[in-house]
Amino acid sequence: MECNVTQRQKVFWNMMGSLCNALSSMILGIIVNRITGSFMGGIFTFAFSNAQLMYTIGGFEVRPLQSTDVDEKYSFAQYFSYRIITCIAMVIAVTGYVAVSDYSPLKSMTIWVVAVYKMVEAVADVYAGMFQQHDRIDLSGKTGTARPVLSTIAFGITLYITKNLVAASASMIAASAVLFVLYDTRLKRKYFNVKTQFSPLKGLSVFKDAFPLFIAAFINMYISNAPKYSINRFYSEEIQNYYNIIFMPAFVINLFSLFAFRPMLTDMARYWNDRALKPLFKIVRNILLWILFVTLCAMGGAYLIGAQILGMLNGLSIMQYRMDLVLVMVAGGISAIVTFLYYVITVMRRQKLLIIGYVVGFIQALIVTPILVRAKGLTGAVLSYGISMAILAVAFIAIIIVSVLQKEQMCKIYTKV
Repeated sequence: MECNVTQRQKVFWNMMGSLCNALSSMILGIIVNRITGSFMGGIFTFAFSNAQLMYTIGGFEVRPLQSTDVDEKYSFAQYFSYRIITCIAMVIAVTGYVAVSDYSPLKSMTIWVVAVYKMVEAVADVYAGMFQQHDRIDLSGKTGTARPVLSTIAFGITLYITKNLVAASASMIAASAVLFVLYDTRLKRKYFNVKTQFSPLKGLSVFKDAFPLFIAAFINMYISNAPKYSINRFYSEEIQNYYNIIFMPAFVINLFSLFAFRPMLTDMARYWNDRALKPLFKIVRNILLWILFVTLCAMGGAYLIGAQILGMLNGLSIMQYRMDLVLVMVAGGISAIVTFLYYVITVMRRQKLLIIGYVVGFIQALIVTPILVRAKGLTGAVLSYGISMAILAVAFIAIIIVSVLQKEQMCKIYTKV
């Protein structure tokens, strides 16, 4: 494999990919609000959130497993075959969801088309996972940059010309599919001597290791979307749109945490496999301190200028939700910690234990979220999300402590032998 890039280039492209991916949904929402108004904005943001939930089926949370598979337990053909199976399941799931939901034709079609766009993204993600697995995070960063940029441009132009939300969403499918065929596959052929084979039986061998991660990711995404589902049940499309607007800046915290820890995942996996716990602990400590710092900065920015900037970008008045925006930053910080701890547990290959924490969070979201949202509106939605994330954080910390104690005991036995 040809590799003449520097670590700085790898970090840069990883940052660009993460930034563009995180910004895309926010920019898409702004485009819809500016061109077609708040009502359509509510429909699109709900469709996009639902597509992200469906994406957990398509991706089946194999990316963390694949990118940290330094010993190559599974071949690329196995990962690819499994991804095709899960993407088919994703399309079936979203089709069934739309069929049984009592939505308008416009809302139903938008939900379905945006989900198919995310399905194409899920297929491309298995290539990005292979790039990262072989320490070419610059390549996954480049594809992660190009895809949301081209898709957003296609969406904006189409929506401006047609004023049709479904047509604009369909243009994202076309842009993403063309990029995958012309760019992602070319990178694979150029840098990696691996075959793209679809073998369903071989692909299913990934299921055992991926299933706990999928359950965890699906529940996590449901927890994230639970306030939106409750708003969709009790309030109007406009309120849905306002919630999405004040919630989107939370991506900043997750984004900056991803900048810090995603390039380190492969090293973390090696440290854990080699029983080098001290350097692993140092990385964990530094990342957690970084997330705390970014969260405090985001809270200050949200209070001082956040509502004004969001209102200006979307052409709406947001000042009445100023304190809700600050609470969103707190919840976003806790969410970033949960995301990082999730990857730490995956590196430790204790992913089956993730389900324990997620089940507790899921029950809380299922019972408490509708009550809080109905009683307190947007504030209740933000509070319910923050409570769910706090529960997950405590559970994940407990899992890591138990895993480390077990590892240290094994190290002592290994040393004696």
